[in-house]
Amino acid sequence: MGPFLSPLPRGEGTASVLPYANPLPSTAMSQQTSMIRLPRRPSRWRQAMTRVLVIGSGFAGMWAALGAARARRDLGAAASSIDIDVVAPSSMLCLKPRLYQRHESVFEVDIAPLLSAVGVGFSAGTVASLDVAAHTARLVGNVAGLSYDALVVAAGSHTTPPPRPWRPHVHVLDSATEAFALRRHVAGLPQRPPSPGRYTAVVIGAGFTGLEIATELGGWLRDLAAGSGEAARVLMLDRADTPGASLGAGPQATILEALAKTGVTFRPSTSVSDITATDGDNVLTLADGSRIDAATVVWAAGLRANPLAGLAGPAADDGRLTVDSMLRVAGQNRIFAAGDSARASAAPRHDTLMSCQHAMPTGRVAGHNAMRALAGAPLIPYTQPGYQTCLDLGEAGGMLSHGWDRAVVWNGAKAKAVKRFINGPVIAPPAADRALELAHATPMPVATAEELAARWQALLGDAAA
Repeated sequence: MGPFLSPLPRGEGTASVLPYANPLPSTAMSQQTSMIRLPRRPSRWRQAMTRVLVIGSGFAGMWAALGAARARRDLGAAASSIDIDVVAPSSMLCLKPRLYQRHESVFEVDIAPLLSAVGVGFSAGTVASLDVAAHTARLVGNVAGLSYDALVVAAGSHTTPPPRPWRPHVHVLDSATEAFALRRHVAGLPQRPPSPGRYTAVVIGAGFTGLEIATELGGWLRDLAAGSGEAARVLMLDRADTPGASLGAGPQATILEALAKTGVTFRPSTSVSDITATDGDNVLTLADGSRIDAATVVWAAGLRANPLAGLAGPAADDGRLTVDSMLRVAGQNRIFAAGDSARASAAPRHDTLMSCQHAMPTGRVAGHNAMRALAGAPLIPYTQPGYQTCLDLGEAGGMLSHGWDRAVVWNGAKAKAVKRFINGPVIAPPAADRALELAHATPMPVATAEELAARWQALLGDAAA
């Protein structure tokens, strides 16, 4: 995923140089919750109330709820009686940009206290169907369903799944549980009997996620294999001719240099025909008939929107809903979509990507517009012409780029410092006492490459020296 750096309006302190507007780490959230003074809403479902319902508790869902709460506050009496509720299987926000990091200890955060603090309700459940005509979301095991007057679909995405027979043999980094499972697996490799593939990892997919986990595994396996007499190998396979092909030509030189430094071998134009298990290792059979023994296989073959998105309207090939400039689903006046559930126009000739970079701002705008639609206020158009990418490249550092053509601004240690800062306090839930201030719907100003570098230099100080 490619976190971005879109500054907030001036005067916001540290947040003025941050992308999604969160200057405090998640650990500060619980410490600050008691400081906010907002009306608390009862947790039980009140069918008679006018309601904004948000489906999803990911980045887009959380910020949609906060955006709706901010709009309710700003609109005053016109919106004060409107309830806001989030429905999702869990109130745990998975911090997906961190899942590849071997030394990270926090992969998810409970956002229920934050939602409660700003007057947003939460219902645990999985949406099974939507009755658009009746304005009702029906949950698995719930006959009555949840009523709504305006809906925000922010159900997120998942990695395109591997063939079912391969699933027991591969790791898919879609959740905190899976990230910890990979960590336990890799940490346990030295305790296994020696085998041809004990310290070999194969990453299937050379996109953003594949690059980050492959370069992380390079140093990780090398450290574990030291002194064993066995070589550590990381192979990255893709049908494309170049690693990170979807990122364009801009960062190619940086990516190739990083793969060489981290010991990752890229196999272009390669596809897997089968994965089976033998004693201690997996065996990958490639389309050309060759075989690879590898104890560790990571599946990173792209993203697809949660199928729930398709319940609200016609979906594109990747499962996302087409929305207008107000983030309304086609043909619907009071159904909005955000984050990985939506394909919106961020800038002329550029649609949003499945990333935090677009999930958080689209969530905020969708939340505002859902509330404004019910209050009879003008809607706010979504626009995000600025685009930056920050990629972690393991022991080789990182890559920070500017613009849709991804012109490299920094690489190496400086870019890695940016990435780790983004993956730390920036993407974490905001402190409750600042949540509504940060949940504005102000369009993101565009920074030049030089301004971008200067702001990060000022923020990170010696870490970016």
